[in-house]
Amino acid sequence: MARQILTGKKFAWHHFSALEENDFEILKREFKFHPLDFDDLRNPNELPKLDVYKYYVFSILAIPTIKSKSERVHKSDLAIFVGSDYIVTVTRNQIESIDRFFARAKRSAGLKRELFGKSTGYFVYRLLDYAFRDSRTILQDLVKDVQGIEDKVYSHHNKATTMSLSLLRRDILFLRHLLDPQRLIVGQFINAQKTFIPKSLDVYFDDTKDTLDGMWKVSENLNNIIDGLFEVNEAFLSHRTNEIIRILTIISVILMPPTLISSYYGMNISSLPFVHSIEIVTTIIVGSLLVALGIIFYIDRKR
Repeated sequence: MARQILTGKKFAWHHFSALEENDFEILKREFKFHPLDFDDLRNPNELPKLDVYKYYVFSILAIPTIKSKSERVHKSDLAIFVGSDYIVTVTRNQIESIDRFFARAKRSAGLKRELFGKSTGYFVYRLLDYAFRDSRTILQDLVKDVQGIEDKVYSHHNKATTMSLSLLRRDILFLRHLLDPQRLIVGQFINAQKTFIPKSLDVYFDDTKDTLDGMWKVSENLNNIIDGLFEVNEAFLSHRTNEIIRILTIISVILMPPTLISSYYGMNISSLPFVHSIEIVTTIIVGSLLVALGIIFYIDRKR
């Protein structure tokens, strides 16, 4: 997607959403960023980072998002270059909250005046605070999903419930994996010691860190609940398996006499007792059928 620019009283915001190859040429031509920063933009980063240079600060953060097709928690990298008179944001894939923030700032003259009337450091705080607070909707959805799966665990002990538990556990663990290092990086903005990130902004970045800490604690509680539900589900499945084994054992014991009799009279020996008595043979067949029907009735009642 082409670069979008918002120009304010004190600085300009250059936003590159869904980074393309020609965008690198623009960045190299118009900004004197370190070559290692461009390497970081080209290669996906597993961990967030913050580098402080003489004239700017470069940071990469992971914004929790929802992948539309799978509806699973996903990581979207947000790269930010902060100078005294510019903000450059770069995303490899579109991040809805960042694009929405840009659209709001462009549409609202009052918001734009507020954002661009202060330092670039304050703008970064507002941008990150908006992005991470927007991610709280993911956490709220996970809370609802945990409540829903809890009812299923106690009412439906099947493969689908176990699969839902596994996917939900993956989302919670992945969200925790994303949130933990972001708390450290946001805290590092406080120690950047740049004129455009003054000491007065410490309380603002600390507020964003508190937001992340709160999300971390909620995700920790969800993780504990999911672990407990896994144990309960395993207990139910184990009980169900034991019940099936018990029924199969009963069936095998009940079928032993008819099996023995049928094997005995299946030897085609004319001297066997009652072999020529149609009444006895009929009785054996009817008895075997009654036993089979009794077993079917018993299993049906158990269901």
